[in-house]
Amino acid sequence: MNIRPITRGEATIITLAEPDPIPVEGNACASGDEAFDREVEQGILARLEQGDVWAWAAVTVIVAWGPFCARSHLGCCSYADEDEFKRPGGYFDDMVEEALEELNEAVLETYERMKKREMAA
Repeated sequence: MNIRPITRGEATIITLAEPDPIPVEGNACASGDEAFDREVEQGILARLEQGDVWAWAAVTVIVAWGPFCARSHLGCCSYADEDEFKRPGGYFDDMVEEALEELNEAVLETYERMKKREMAA
């Protein structure tokens, strides 16, 4: 017997952005135009100096339901802010789906283990 999967609407979704330890230089842009790439990097570095974590972040999306949670992580993120990161159709949606799938697997596995335990009682 299977259980209905937990949906995005039933879960709590948390977004954490932290400074990314990966260097900006050589990782932020690879357009093929060295001058443009440097300009992009300098813009990111200037924002970082002002304390803007979204300039160059390691982002973790946590999807939780009751005591269960799952995570998806992505580094080298550069966005204007959290709202831009969460725009529909981007990495945020993919990360939520990835974590939600992991969460549902954990819930189903726990359910199956509990059923086996109940039947052994």
